[in-house]
This record gives sequence, C-alpha cells and structure tokens, in this order.
Amino acid sequence: MAQNRSVVTTSWDDGERTDLRVAELLASRKITGTFYVPIHPYNGEPALTNSELRALSDQGFEIGAHGVNHEHMPSLSRDKTLSVVRECKNRLEVVTGQPVRMFCYPGGHYTPSTVRCLADAGYEGARTTRMLATRPSFDRFEMPTTVQAYPHAGMTYLKNTLKAGRPARLYNYMIGGRNGWVELGKRLFDRVRREGGVWHLYGHSRELETHGLWDEMAQLLDYVGGREGVSYLTNGDVLELLQPGTARFRGKAMAREDTSGPQQVPTAGR
Repeated sequence: MAQNRSVVTTSWDDGERTDLRVAELLASRKITGTFYVPIHPYNGEPALTNSELRALSDQGFEIGAHGVNHEHMPSLSRDKTLSVVRECKNRLEVVTGQPVRMFCYPGGHYTPSTVRCLADAGYEGARTTRMLATRPSFDRFEMPTTVQAYPHAGMTYLKNTLKAGRPARLYNYMIGGRNGWVELGKRLFDRVRREGGVWHLYGHSRELETHGLWDEMAQLLDYVGGREGVSYLTNGDVLELLQPGTARFRGKAMAREDTSGPQQVPTAGR
C-alpha cells in the first residue's frame, strides 16, 4: 500500500434484517463494507433472505461467512471445523453467485487449527474482534478492527489495549472510556488521515436498534464518508490492496502446525 494511504472499511455480523438499514446508511455516504452471515438465523432473530443477500451483493457489498449456526470454533474438531467453513462458504456462493473470500470468527473465538481449516477451505482471510487497530500490517486471518458501534465501558478498551500488548494505545482507551465510541472513531479516523492506515468500523445492527444508536452511527459515517484521498473498500478488497495475491498466504496459513492443542487465540470485543 502506498505510504500514508487512508482506507475505510466496515463490517457487520450475524445477518439480521436490520442490516438493510445499515446498508442504506452506508450506501448514501458511498461507504461500503462486508456483511458476515451465518446460514441459520442467529438466536432466532429475523434474518436476511436469500433475495436480500443477493441484492446487497449486487449493490457492491461483500457477503462473508460467519459459520452455519454461529459456532464456537475452538470447541469443534478439525473435521467439524472444515465441514462448517466449507458448508457456509459454498451455500453463500450459491445464493450470491459471488466468491466468498472472508470469514468472521463468531464471538471472535478461534485457534491456529481454525485458521488452517479456513485456508484449506479456500478463504483469503478472516476478521477478528480486536479493536483500536489502524496499522495496515496484520495477518490475513487475523484482520483487526478499529472501533465497534457499541457503547463499551472504558474497561473494555483497557482490556483490549493490554491484550494487544500496545501500551501506546492507552490514550485510545481513555478517549473511548470518557467520550464514547463516536468520539473514539473520529479521533482514530483523524489519525489514519494523518499517518495512513486502515479505519475499520464493525458492529451488529441489532445492537444499533436495541440501544437506539442509529443517530450516532449516522453522525460517525457523516464524519468519515466522502473524504478526498480516502479509499472505501470491503474487507476482502482491503486485503487485496494491502497484500495482493492469495496463494503464498494460503500456503503460509496451511503450513501452521497446531502443536499446543486447542488454545484460543485471545481477542477482545463482543
């Protein structure tokens, strides 16, 4: 990626019908993103129909996989993991007519074995729930995020900072805890504009609905949208921009050995 290039991406989990309102907010500001969809409705919530998924794909949004039943990936055997990630990929590709490049770990939980199974199944990358990241360098199967559309307590940002081993992010924890997620998102976007990097907003549309966050969401999108010199990309396109070509990265992921057993890779967020 060119030095100091600024990229904006978004992602939305669980495939609920309120995602359609998210898509409208994004499209009206010429911002795009990736919708991560489990095959079966999550927690019985009203889910996007096949025709709605096709419509989102036709509008330029990316459809990514999120398991069959929003599985807790570390609890699955290797054979079961392969079955799940292949099934959700294949079924979504049939629905949309487009390749499914990306996977999002349900709940942010995964192991090295999960990563290897995703590579075996032909995925190009996967998104985690780690926040406060803006640097353009990261593992394809451990894509971090910058801010979640959710009013976290300050302690959540502190824990995320400590898990990432980045004490310099303590300032972000202070901003997030004191002034809220919208102000945190603006500050981190300003940093990306100054220094380059990736600004990644993620969330769950049902939480925007449940907590009445739509106006705050619109405020933040108004702030980051329509900026000259900013690239607005899906998650998969971000990976292709930052790390063009997939074969050597799939080979690297497939070569990983799971020597320590099913140890969860720590992430933070909801």
